[in-house]
Amino acid sequence: MPIHKDTLTQKLVLLTSCRSLVRLLIAAILLISVTIQAETLPLTKAGHHPTGTHWQYQESPAIAPIYISTKFTNIISSTDWTVNTHDYINFGFRRNAYWLKMELNNLTDDEWFLWNHYSLLDTVALYICPSRTENSELCSVQYGGDLHPYHPRAVDHPNLIFPLNLEKNTSYDLYLYVATEGTYQLPLEIIDSKSLNQNLLNNNLLRGGYYAVMLAMGLYNLMLFFAIRDRTYFLYSTFVLSFLFFHMNFEGSAFGYFWPEQPHWNKVMMPLSFAITQFFFSLFLPRILELKKYAPSSWLLYRIYTPVTVLFMVLAFVAPYYFSVSLQNLVNSVVAVYTLIVAIRVWRLGHKPARLFTLAWITFIIGTILGNISSLGIVPRNALVLYGYQIGSILDVILLSLALGAQINQLRSDREKDQQRLNKSQVEAINNLKKYEDLYQNAIAGRFQLNGQGVVTGCNPAFAKNLGYKNADDVIAAQPHIDQFIRAPEAAVELWQTLQKKEQIQGYQISMMPRRGKAVEGILTMRREPNSATQYWVGSLIDITESYERELELERLEETRDLSVRQLVMGISHEMNTPIGNIRLASSHLSEQLGLVAPPQLKGELDEGVQHISHSIDRLVELNDVIQSSLAESTEYKPESTHLHTWLRSWKERTHNRFDFLDIEVICTPENSLWHGHVEIFDDILLQLIDNSVTHNPDLYADNKLYVRVSAALYQGTLNLQYQDNGKGVRKEDQDKVMLPFYTTQRTRAKKKGLGMFEVHNLITRIMKGYIEWPTTSTGFAIILILPDFNQHEETNDGISV
Repeated sequence: MPIHKDTLTQKLVLLTSCRSLVRLLIAAILLISVTIQAETLPLTKAGHHPTGTHWQYQESPAIAPIYISTKFTNIISSTDWTVNTHDYINFGFRRNAYWLKMELNNLTDDEWFLWNHYSLLDTVALYICPSRTENSELCSVQYGGDLHPYHPRAVDHPNLIFPLNLEKNTSYDLYLYVATEGTYQLPLEIIDSKSLNQNLLNNNLLRGGYYAVMLAMGLYNLMLFFAIRDRTYFLYSTFVLSFLFFHMNFEGSAFGYFWPEQPHWNKVMMPLSFAITQFFFSLFLPRILELKKYAPSSWLLYRIYTPVTVLFMVLAFVAPYYFSVSLQNLVNSVVAVYTLIVAIRVWRLGHKPARLFTLAWITFIIGTILGNISSLGIVPRNALVLYGYQIGSILDVILLSLALGAQINQLRSDREKDQQRLNKSQVEAINNLKKYEDLYQNAIAGRFQLNGQGVVTGCNPAFAKNLGYKNADDVIAAQPHIDQFIRAPEAAVELWQTLQKKEQIQGYQISMMPRRGKAVEGILTMRREPNSATQYWVGSLIDITESYERELELERLEETRDLSVRQLVMGISHEMNTPIGNIRLASSHLSEQLGLVAPPQLKGELDEGVQHISHSIDRLVELNDVIQSSLAESTEYKPESTHLHTWLRSWKERTHNRFDFLDIEVICTPENSLWHGHVEIFDDILLQLIDNSVTHNPDLYADNKLYVRVSAALYQGTLNLQYQDNGKGVRKEDQDKVMLPFYTTQRTRAKKKGLGMFEVHNLITRIMKGYIEWPTTSTGFAIILILPDFNQHEETNDGISV
């Protein structure tokens, strides 16, 4: 689209007009900002005169006090002033200094003072000049601040109060130079002498009352600590006293009381006292709220916060004032909020002192907020707002003391409940003791007491019966030695050797021969009675004669059955040798004759029949060899000690070399397990189990999906080994059949022809003296082998199990 020349010209004219209008507007704004000045403050009557909006200010680099007057000669003639629009001046943290200017007109005969209600200012210089003069020599000057000695102050007060010395019906220009590393808070007012004296009197009374309350609470609880030695009282006292010291630094009175001629300490003491207060608070809070019991994570955080407060103490000496104070304000603001959250949480958990602590902390936070917003002029100044910080801290200390008392009352109540429970337990113990005495006299197990020489000095009726006496009184009267009833002398010697070494035995199987009747088989438990004036032994004897005889009978029956089966199978195997040899000889002769006389058309079929006969004979011979090797008694195995974890890893590698497509996982706990047993038999058993898994799951093995896990756990000398694969498994009704000879579901592929698990059962139960369990639930084939440590097994057979 073509652009017409007239249209372009119109646009250029419009753009030029807009630029001119903007320039004109900027110039008007600059002119208005220069011509606007703060209003003159008229002093028409006695009282308080806030000065916030009457000040003008400009920012200037901070300078040393000796150069302030030199700089003032330039400031007095400066016109680059900015009007303050706030009732109270607060510039926050600044690196530069500030010059302030105010015009006032005194219309009274009163004596006037300039009062700044914030104490933490480093250097303040006040110049009082005749109105609109530019001659600095006509001005009077006064100095003050934390970096100047305290005693030269015209008014003895922590705040800076300058006398103005104004004449009636005269106008003045006030210039104020302020430099500090803290916050520039300047809640300035002009006040007459009468009002000033009344305010100072009220302020001193309140300040003295505040000091008295804080000192009384701190020292009183400190005396309680020395009386009852409860650290909570000490930490509370140190927290209160350290907080009082911090408050004195904050309001400036510590400067006048403790180091009035060393103003350089003011840069250190404010952050240092704040850090000390937080240090004792971090120790006191976890104890009053019992955070270790109700909020362990919070308890740990306060334990971490304690060294942080120590770091703050160090920073007070080495770091700049503004950095140290700003960092502490930031961290402790977060801690204050977190403390409130933790206190409410512990309160909800039922800790009664937490309720008072929460109220105390909320009161303190509200008082602090009121004090801060009062100094900033956000809310009107009244007694509640002006002294909100002091009121909040006093209420905080009082409520904390009540919380401490509530904690003591709760501890006393808990102690009384514990005493009641103890009394109840003692009554129950006495009743149980009476019941025990009755049980002792009528117990089935024999209980006895021996002196240091082994003489029976006390027993119940059951033990007297075990020794062949009619009652316990006969035993006590006879005072027999325990050894005369032990059937085997070597067992008595070994018993006392073990007792002298271990001072107790448990599960000691022993055979006793009473005065009359048959032998008594028992389980003996004995121990040395501790904390006794004279050495004596107490123990019990459980009569297991019937169960012992039943077990012996079952073992004899099992051995007889196994022996009969072995003899039967071995007999059959032996008798099979002759027919097998005859059949093999006949087969060879038949093969030779067929080669000579068989018709050609039948020779192939006859040769195939002869081969079938020869193959069947070979299978019978193989089966006969397996039977004889499986049923033969093995006497060459010897137990040996082995590190189970190392041996299983070696076994896994050897098995992987033999079965390439098998996935094996081995688990052993603990890893440093040392087992003493038949390692060679153990290897044969695992090999047979692996062979069963491969034989019965050929498809999984061929697809490299067959998985086997062997878990071994050694506990108190007993090896618990669980074997499991992901194959077909064994039905519950077939579990007992698996251990029988010739039972197999893979007749053609089974190498042991149904004798593999039978052999495993014999090796475990007969040679390794263990037993087999089936898991209640499992996938695939799973079996548990319980194998005792051979050393412990030998000790148990000898009658000792300590």
